[in-house]
Amino acid sequence: MLNTTFTAPDLTTFTNLDGLGLTAIGQHLSAAKAEILCHVTNPNPWCQTCGAAGIPRDTVTRRLAH
Repeated sequence: MLNTTFTAPDLTTFTNLDGLGLTAIGQHLSAAKAEILCHVTNPNPWCQTCGAAGIPRDTVTRRLAH
C-alpha cells in the first residue's frame, strides 16, 4: 500500500466500544484473559422500566467472545 496513513492507537475504537456507548479507560492483561475497564460515554439516569431517575449502585462484568 502506498502512502498509508496511521493514527494513534485507540482501544475504544479498535474494540468498537464506542458503538456500545462505552469508552475504554484502562486495561489489565494476564495469561488467562484481557480485561478492559470502561465508562459509559453518555449516561442516561432514567429507568427504562418506570421512568424515574436512578443512580448506578454497582458494576457489571460482561464476557465477550472474539
